[in-house]
Amino acid sequence: MQEEPLIFKHKEFPIIKVFDKHFEIKAIDYWEYRTFKYSEIKEISHFNPNDKWWSQLYLLASPINLLFSKNDQWVLNITKINGGDWTYNTSNKYNSNFRKIIDLLKKKIVDTQSKN
Repeated sequence: MQEEPLIFKHKEFPIIKVFDKHFEIKAIDYWEYRTFKYSEIKEISHFNPNDKWWSQLYLLASPINLLFSKNDQWVLNITKINGGDWTYNTSNKYNSNFRKIIDLLKKKIVDTQSKN
């Protein structure tokens, strides 16, 4: 019998399906899901790419860039143990269900790695 996934689907966010041993993500602008096993993941992070120091220098150099950067998308970054790196654009608006899914994925990754 097929396991029923926990699904996060919300406008301006990637679709995430959470299973027991893996999860799948479909980017906003792509038609196919990518599968990740929890045991293969080193880190998951969700961040504003404009908070990096080099981005801040660029934004400070031009007040117009600073004004428009507030609407820029955030990034969900998945780093695999083997060095693979995938990024997915997300909305810059806070979504509590998205935060819960990311926290659940992080917990499953830690749990899986502590068993090994």
